[in-house]
Amino acid sequence: MNSENLLFVYGTLLSGLSNHHHMAGATCLGEAHIHAALFDMGEYPALSVQGKWALPLGPVLGELYQIEPTQWQALDDLEEVDPDSIENSMYVRVPIQVQWQHAEGPQTVTAQVYVYNWSLAGRPRIEHGDFRRHCLKR
Repeated sequence: MNSENLLFVYGTLLSGLSNHHHMAGATCLGEAHIHAALFDMGEYPALSVQGKWALPLGPVLGELYQIEPTQWQALDDLEEVDPDSIENSMYVRVPIQVQWQHAEGPQTVTAQVYVYNWSLAGRPRIEHGDFRRHCLKR
């Protein structure tokens, strides 16, 4: 399985949520989780994987998708990735270890994930790491 074409989603791209239609053409491989920190940005979450905001790392729940190479540009546009300027990018796409709940048993795979690139100062952490559950409590 080519890790360059795997995407871990944890927010509005999840099945049943507001931006899931952008995943049309991708194949959902199933539930998965990563070790990171999830924050409430209002209508969407932010993910941090390193630095002071990420500590302590905890489980963040999501889904693993196989993406067609042609889908990356539209997803990068949605996540406001600026290929010419990391500083101007709201999110950056990075590889991460994913614990995938495969039908034949749990597997660790490398996938891409969108990590929030701007300040998280004053933003509440979603301690349980489940954005879908967080949305239901609002």
